[in-house]
Amino acid sequence: KSQTNGEHMKKVVALISVVLLTLSAQPAQAATKVTVLNPSKVSTKTGLVTLTVSGLPTTKGIYISQCMGIDKATNQPSACNPAQSSKLWVSNLPADQKMGAKPGKGKLTLKVDKYFKDGDCIHTKCIIYVSNDHNATDKTFSQAIPFKFGGINLF
Repeated sequence: KSQTNGEHMKKVVALISVVLLTLSAQPAQAATKVTVLNPSKVSTKTGLVTLTVSGLPTTKGIYISQCMGIDKATNQPSACNPAQSSKLWVSNLPADQKMGAKPGKGKLTLKVDKYFKDGDCIHTKCIIYVSNDHNATDKTFSQAIPFKFGGINLF
């Protein structure tokens, strides 16, 4: 039984639609990337880390914190700096920004400390830890970015 051109065209359009839907259904968080612009030379005087964020999801934000390295048993940081200045909430949602989130555009600054409760970033490895914020249903996304103070530590 032969198909008419119209039937054949409908099948091609349907196939293309399925392919495009599949491609656009990729998780948005996979594209979220935080870049530390000065990872190997954070000033011991100011402790300022400069960051950029790209691919921020449109339905949720991210948390960025100074932490000790990842604990292999839990796959979580062993300790994070409790100081408010060492944490950022980044979101492009207007409601989140009204509650204190920073927009994910341009350069962002995070203040890190050489020492904090349960943390020593001079003699051990510290990271900038990135995770989905409270608006996310998927809590598995994380990124760990090592940094050093002025190139003086050995990790």
